[in-house]
Amino acid sequence: MTDTTPNLKLPYILPSQAMKHITHNEALQILDAATNALIVATLTAPPASPVEGALYLVAASGTGAFAGKDGRLAFFIDGAWIFLVPRAGWRALFAADGRTRIFDGTSWVDPLASPVMDRLGVSATPDATNRLAISSEATLFNHAGHSHRMKLNKQASADTASLLFQSNWSGRAEIGLLGNDALQFKASPDGSSWTVGLEIGGDGIVRMPAQPLVSATLASASHTLSAGNLVGFDTMSVMQGGFALGSTLSGGRGKPLIVPAAGLYMIAMRANLQATGAASLAVAVNGTASSLGWSASGATSPVATASVTGILSLGAGDAVALMAGGPLSLQTGPAAYELSLRLL
Repeated sequence: MTDTTPNLKLPYILPSQAMKHITHNEALQILDAATNALIVATLTAPPASPVEGALYLVAASGTGAFAGKDGRLAFFIDGAWIFLVPRAGWRALFAADGRTRIFDGTSWVDPLASPVMDRLGVSATPDATNRLAISSEATLFNHAGHSHRMKLNKQASADTASLLFQSNWSGRAEIGLLGNDALQFKASPDGSSWTVGLEIGGDGIVRMPAQPLVSATLASASHTLSAGNLVGFDTMSVMQGGFALGSTLSGGRGKPLIVPAAGLYMIAMRANLQATGAASLAVAVNGTASSLGWSASGATSPVATASVTGILSLGAGDAVALMAGGPLSLQTGPAAYELSLRLL
């Protein structure tokens, strides 16, 4: 059996030992110094007037009473110095900067100087993918005097850096660099199928690739129309956002445009026509003429170009065509006949 404990080197009271209180008191002094240690300062030489119970770390090249005690802890007790050799794992609070350091066997290390944690949970359980997990009513990121920036960095252009918004753990909206370097806003009804609604490129140009938009025409021909006749389209020269052509109209004059989404639409109509009497040509919704159209109080000669622009409220699935209101001779074709719709 050794004379001291293995870690703190506290002296044992040996059998038949005289003056046992001296050994016991020495052990208490070591315990007093090493337990909840507070290192007042790091010095090369003893202070001129040390305070009873003060603990110091002896720096390199110690002098005076600290000579040859480099790296040890100097404890001033009962008017004398006790020198302790720290062991790996000892902790001490350094009064100079208020930091707690751990002795690693060679030096005193501040574990918070460059903290690196594998994962962190705040009222939540992190995992290998979500290494930071927070369950909270709100999360505040405040400035430290001036500005504050949150940075999301990805490795390559084809990767993703984004904010994903979920409903019951199913994605509904996402904002960020989604597989390229353009800022995109996309949405999903089910967390599976996604549509990009807004895109801002590096050139600053804003694009809305899902916005309902169409420009439609009908093959070149001349049509003689009477009141109630409908004229549609067979070609969508420009189309995005889900527009489609419906069933062939009575008389075989093309097909109506089927509206993909409800909302207010900017509509522009252009048609070359000639009225043989009081007549009109209006945008028709589900077979009913709207207030948006062209009209003439009598016959027109020569051929006139009817141009009308306006806004209509349309519903998803509405069928849009043109309707004659009186005798007309209508010319169709890309240069003579066109209807454009754009969701506002």
